[in-house]
Amino acid sequence: MKETQKDSEKKLTGEIAKALDSCAEVLSLNEFARVTGVRLELLRRFVNERTRRVRSDTWDKIYPTLKPYITGPEPESLPPARIGPPYRRHAELVGMTSDQKVLLDGFAVLPEAVQRRVIADVIARSGKYANATEFKSLSVMENQLMGAFLALDEDGRSEELLRLLRLAIDEVRRRRRELF
Repeated sequence: MKETQKDSEKKLTGEIAKALDSCAEVLSLNEFARVTGVRLELLRRFVNERTRRVRSDTWDKIYPTLKPYITGPEPESLPPARIGPPYRRHAELVGMTSDQKVLLDGFAVLPEAVQRRVIADVIARSGKYANATEFKSLSVMENQLMGAFLALDEDGRSEELLRLLRLAIDEVRRRRRELF
C-alpha cells in the first residue's frame, strides 16, 4: 500500500514552533543543524513558521533534541494496581504484634465469603470461649478474628497465621493473573 504525503508529514503547531525557537536560543541554528543533521535553511523555515508541515524522517531527527523544550502536560502514569486495602494509621495498630498485623493484612485481601470461613475455623480451633476484641480501628469481622486468634496458644497462632497466609497468597496470585 502506497504511503500518502500527508501520512508521512507532521503538522507543526504553535507549541512546536515555540519549542524550536527556545531550542534555537540555547543552541544556535548552526549547532542545531549540525546535531540533528537537518539542513540549516529547513530549520529556519520551521523557526520562522514559513512551513506548517515537516516530513516524518526530518521530525524523527529533530524531535530528540527538541523534546526538552516542548512544554505540555506530562503523560499520566497510572499507579500500579492495588490488591487489598491501603495502609491504615491508628494508634491501636502500633501496639499490636507483628503476627497480629500480618494476620490483618492477609485477612483483608480475602473475599468476604472466605473471610467468614476463616473466622469460623479459627473460632472452632480456639474454642467457643473466645471473645471478640474491641479495637475501634478494626471492623466487626476483624475483631472476631483477632479475639479467636489471641485465644489460641503460641503454636496454634503460628499454624493459623500460616494457613491464612497461604490463602491470602493464593488470592493475590489469582487477582494478579486477572490483571494481566
